[in-house]
Amino acid sequence: MSLDERDEAALAADLAALAALAEAEELMSQLAAAVFPDGPPTLERATWPDVREQASSAPGARADDAEARLRHAEARFRTLVEQIPAVTFMAVLGEGQNEVYVSPHIEQLLGYTQAEWLEDPFLWYLRLHPDDRPLWNEEFARGCRTGGPFRAECRFLARDGREVWVLGEARLVRDALGRPLFLQGVAFDITDTKAAQRVLLDQAVRRARHEEELEIARRVQTQILPPRLEVPGYALAAAMHPAAEIGGDYYDLLRTPEAAWLAIGDVSGHGLDAGLVMMMMQAAMAAIVRARPRGSPRELLDVLNEVLFDNIRLRLHAREHVTFTLFQLGPEGRVVFAGAHEDLLLWRARDRCMERIRTPGVWLGARRGIGDVLIDTAVPLEPGDLMVIYTDGITEARDAAGQQLALTGLIAILEEVVDQTPDEIRDHVIARMRAFMAEQLDDLTLVVVRRTG
Repeated sequence: MSLDERDEAALAADLAALAALAEAEELMSQLAAAVFPDGPPTLERATWPDVREQASSAPGARADDAEARLRHAEARFRTLVEQIPAVTFMAVLGEGQNEVYVSPHIEQLLGYTQAEWLEDPFLWYLRLHPDDRPLWNEEFARGCRTGGPFRAECRFLARDGREVWVLGEARLVRDALGRPLFLQGVAFDITDTKAAQRVLLDQAVRRARHEEELEIARRVQTQILPPRLEVPGYALAAAMHPAAEIGGDYYDLLRTPEAAWLAIGDVSGHGLDAGLVMMMMQAAMAAIVRARPRGSPRELLDVLNEVLFDNIRLRLHAREHVTFTLFQLGPEGRVVFAGAHEDLLLWRARDRCMERIRTPGVWLGARRGIGDVLIDTAVPLEPGDLMVIYTDGITEARDAAGQQLALTGLIAILEEVVDQTPDEIRDHVIARMRAFMAEQLDDLTLVVVRRTG
């Protein structure tokens, strides 16, 4: 390094030191202004004299000096105690003394002045909430037996009638022989903390109740599913996997001597209302099928709509509606359906191709009198043909990138296993859905029907 470079480096270091010094001086000036707002202090105000230099050789000077130091220490201690944002207290015990001290902060806490509190040694007990006195007495007695610490959270009644939560902590101080000298402690206002705890507790209780209700609804939603899927001439398999939040997916198989009825539906929205509508729908559909076993799908859905409209709109005062398709599985592969739901997927075994069939109609529960817009549609199934029905929880599922599976994705999954049994097809689709989804946000319902003969 050249001489000029060393000089420049030394100059830069000196400038940095000066800047740091200037910054420190500015900080000290700010502190001085805060401590002495009336202006720069005199030497006497800013420093303490060296008592050793002021010591006098006159008689009694050392005693006076000790007393002065004691008074200064007492003043500093009292200032410290009285400026703490809490109530400090002390009670002298034994030797016939009844000295009590409480800091001025008691007035801010309960509305009584320090003088009022000291003049009435029973005031604290009178202001203690009656329901909390047993707890206070028990804890106080325990603290006295053990020497502390004594600790209790109790309510006090302020002058204006407010309930103030107070955390009191105290300890019994004893002399060398174990005799009690005094009780000292501190009390904090914890009213806001208790209010916050109450809010959190109420929220936790409501959340627990809500989760319990959801769990009950989830169990009911799965337990009312048909225990067996057996129809002569057909092989069936189905699955429904509820989401974390209760949805309104529904499927059912109802058998009468005249026919077999396969139903699938989805209530709009989520939560308990959707689950309740789904259970209404299941009960009503079962009753209607048994009351009108020879009716057509269109006729049965017209009646179901009237029941759902009354329950949803007039009793629940809700806005839910239902997408629903009802199938009549007849002999010789004759399938007739009515009602608007997701498109049907039909795999034609002879042509080795997948057909997509729309389900015309309207939502159930939205308005009365829909019989004029419901139509029966016949779909013949030949041996080996496959019919797949599902809810939108499958086609609207999304991966981690937010991409929907969509109907094309479901068809691609089905085409991997179309020659397998309905049980195997169902399991394969659900497994692929689990692998595809980043998170299950809706119920997953799938029904697979194959014509066997």
